[in-house]
Amino acid sequence: MQSLLRTLRKTIRHPERLYLWFLHLTRRLNTGQMLMVLAVVVGILAGLGTYAFEILLHVIKSCLVNWFPVEKSQFLFLVYPAVGIVLATLFVRYIVKDNISEGVTRVLYAMSRKGSHIAPHNCWTSVVGGATTIGFGGSVGPEAPIVLTGAAIGSSRPVAETHKYVPLNRYVGMSGQKFKGNLYIACGISGAIQHLKGIKDASTIVAINKSANAPIFKNCDYGIVGEISEIVPLLTAALGGGEKQPAPPMVKMKRPAPPRPEPIGKRYVCMGCGYEYIPELGDPDNEAAPGTLFEQLPETWVCPECAEGKEKFIEA
Repeated sequence: MQSLLRTLRKTIRHPERLYLWFLHLTRRLNTGQMLMVLAVVVGILAGLGTYAFEILLHVIKSCLVNWFPVEKSQFLFLVYPAVGIVLATLFVRYIVKDNISEGVTRVLYAMSRKGSHIAPHNCWTSVVGGATTIGFGGSVGPEAPIVLTGAAIGSSRPVAETHKYVPLNRYVGMSGQKFKGNLYIACGISGAIQHLKGIKDASTIVAINKSANAPIFKNCDYGIVGEISEIVPLLTAALGGGEKQPAPPMVKMKRPAPPRPEPIGKRYVCMGCGYEYIPELGDPDNEAAPGTLFEQLPETWVCPECAEGKEKFIEA
């Protein structure tokens, strides 16, 4: 028994020994079998962590609401979130003494900058800190990077008007909001004329799109071709990890005006959103190759900005 306790103490003090022991046990497994074993181990540990988080959350909640009549002391629900934030801050500053920001961000940052080495406390500090904040009525969610940087979420018109993913006053474009800030990150934006009118005064435009032929790349300062579900987490890790440095003063970048193609046909404007169909550019995202006249578009074609049909277009 004493030898087992000594082994456990050494493992806790030097967690890398557990990793070496695991490699020794699985030395005869091939890559596929190793991935399967790791998937099982990670799944079990994640389940145990989630269970511990839920138990801790339930204990905190029970301690806060079971000692007073809820219907007579509702004012305490206004105080509890502030208390939870203070306790979580003290926990991080005086006990952890390290940054325990978003879990995914820290993992990706460690993989890209620290040779996949993560501080041992990251295995449990997020559980304690998150349960304390949420248990007292606070919030820990994906909005944290937005709040910390003073940023905001916008969209194209179809996302707000047709799909209703964001409020209507959030869409950016000629008939919507005008962005005049320092940094505009366009994720999945094709680059329709109507949308570009709303971001023309941005100091720096970063575009992420899976189509290398998207028009947005002709109107941005930096472009990344790829799936946003893969690029955005990596970008978040690169920008969100490590010590923050003061940003240099932003300077408006001068973008060369793209050459205007020779007109080959009439241009048409959507009466719904103001989108202008240019035959020389076409609409590659909707399978209308450059050089396709408006009259040659199929009847099922719709405006890429507001999804109106061809009958809603008038000659420019």
